Amino acid sequence: MKKRKYIYTNKKHPTGAIMSVILGIISGVSMIAVVYLTYRAKGETIPGYGLTGLLAVIFSLIGFVLSAKSFQQKEAFRVYSVVGLILNLAVLLGVGGIVYMGTLF
Repeated sequence: MKKRKYIYTNKKHPTGAIMSVILGIISGVSMIAVVYLTYRAKGETIPGYGLTGLLAVIFSLIGFVLSAKSFQQKEAFRVYSVVGLILNLAVLLGVGGIVYMGTLF
């Protein structure tokens, strides 16, 4: 019979990293909804869509900073830090791509 092995550690998930993931999900879903609704309306938007996009960018920037700060903590798991960094960076790059494409047309 195989013996169970337990690993005892003091490592924790940083709360800033967890908040970063939550903000990344909120901003990502918001941006996907705004792009989809604008596409369905054939490019016609309402001012609320712009405000939602702006708030998504602000949330994503805050999440990016929280995730970057959580890398400095010692004795902490890095999973949420990496996921939060990737999510928020993807949203920021997506918004940048949308703005860039808007300047071309």
